[in-house]
Amino acid sequence: MLFDEVLKKVGEFGRYQKIQYFLLCLVSIVSAWHSLNMVFVGANPKHHCDISNLKAEIEAQLGNLSSDKLLDLGIPMIKKKGKTERDSCNVYHFDVASVPVASVEILNDSTNYDVVLVSSTGQQFIANKTTKGCSNGWVYSTNVYGKTIVSEWDLVCDQKWLRSTTKSVFFAGRLVGALLFGQLSDKFGRRPIFFIAVALQVVTGMAVSFSPNTIAFIILYFFQGVMQVGVFLTAFVIGTELVGPSKRKVAGFVIQYFYSIGFMLLAGIAYLVRDWQYIEWTITLPGILFGLYWFIIPESARWLLSQGRNEEALEIMQRVAKANNVQLNKETLEDLNPKKGESQRKTYTVIDLVRYRKMAAISFNVWFNWSVNALVYYGLSLNTDNLGGDPYLNFAIAGAVEIPAYTLCLLLLDRTGRRKLLCAFMLIGGVACIVTTFIPAELPWLSITFSMTGKFAITASYAIIYLMAAELFPTVLRNIGMGISSVSARIGGILAPQILRIGDYSGAIPMIIFGGMSIIAGGLAMLLPETLGKPLPQTLEDVLGSG
Repeated sequence: MLFDEVLKKVGEFGRYQKIQYFLLCLVSIVSAWHSLNMVFVGANPKHHCDISNLKAEIEAQLGNLSSDKLLDLGIPMIKKKGKTERDSCNVYHFDVASVPVASVEILNDSTNYDVVLVSSTGQQFIANKTTKGCSNGWVYSTNVYGKTIVSEWDLVCDQKWLRSTTKSVFFAGRLVGALLFGQLSDKFGRRPIFFIAVALQVVTGMAVSFSPNTIAFIILYFFQGVMQVGVFLTAFVIGTELVGPSKRKVAGFVIQYFYSIGFMLLAGIAYLVRDWQYIEWTITLPGILFGLYWFIIPESARWLLSQGRNEEALEIMQRVAKANNVQLNKETLEDLNPKKGESQRKTYTVIDLVRYRKMAAISFNVWFNWSVNALVYYGLSLNTDNLGGDPYLNFAIAGAVEIPAYTLCLLLLDRTGRRKLLCAFMLIGGVACIVTTFIPAELPWLSITFSMTGKFAITASYAIIYLMAAELFPTVLRNIGMGISSVSARIGGILAPQILRIGDYSGAIPMIIFGGMSIIAGGLAMLLPETLGKPLPQTLEDVLGSG
């Protein structure tokens, strides 16, 4: 008897599974915190050159000046993204000692301040003024953000590339984690690997908070990324493997709801805590509580069967039946034998996914869509501090729009089909991203509205391509296909911070890239086979022979 048939007898999503699944969904909240904390840990506060030396130099000649006047005198004004603001990387140097000064005047042409020296003979001189870099460090505003790694280690101006690199390194860690923990959980079991990942996530999270410098932070942050995906991946697998086939789609969306809740809660945590080290502590220490799951969460019965550990699997299924108030006869349990339908006679490899033209076209299309969805999803999530307005509110809204996105997917997927809905959401998301580039800086609310429309749409499309991939790859190649899909998504995540960095030079380009890629991927999605109402392909021949 197949394992799914037994699940139908004991209850596909009964009381036992609901309790277990809810506990594992709580893990998803913390996973969201670790996945997205760089938005606040690595936030870039407003800053300018430290002009304390210039202050002493000017005031020695001119007397005491107000702080605003000193900033006007010492910091150049520049145009950036359509706005006039103080330069964050350069400072003026005035030569005010060249003539005997009797009095001083300030000339202001709205973009540039000059010191006018009036000598004892009544002659006026414009003080010599040169621009130079911030040799004396920076001063960071704490009006919006507290201490971040940017203000801690001066990751600005010539060093600002380290900020985007740190984010990409984290996503590289997630890529390694996806490959590593998938293999480890298949070999050693879901349960032990889950608890190892949880323990190491706590260790790495705390270690990150005590990083003495940027290099140590980047190295430790890489491992935090490895552990983040390890915890989430194993929790997701444990939860879904005990859910019956007809409830698996809904269960998959439910855990994403909890991820979105974590997304929103992170905005509140960052708003209240502010200091990047304390943020790391706040999102990491709750992981200790997951250690209590050792006494609650069992090993995956499905995995135990695959390893021939039938007695242990039978014991777990008896507990499930008892909790669900179902009578399960001994004969049914003894029939739980993977050799009768769940074993594979032939070993398949990734080559089989690209060996034949039809399978290769499906595979590359799915992988490209995964990569683009991750690119745009994380690009928009990490860009909330550049939209104008309150960055904490923007981030919370970016998480909140995911709830209706998932709900709409659940309502429409079995009515309209997967392919058309995927294409529609990707086109809507792409157009919304591009539209933001034409909105004047004086209308930040409109820019936020279109950006969140894009986030809503790409969240929905990401959920759909996840489901479609599982339905398109045949059973004998599903794990391999989904594994490469996950790797493709991590590549998109790695690229997202680097594309956002282009915005330092041209604010429109990142959103144009996100929008353009989304539109292209949406168009290619129409070439994928529709999977609604069709049986899952079991073999490669099922895919190659289908119309």
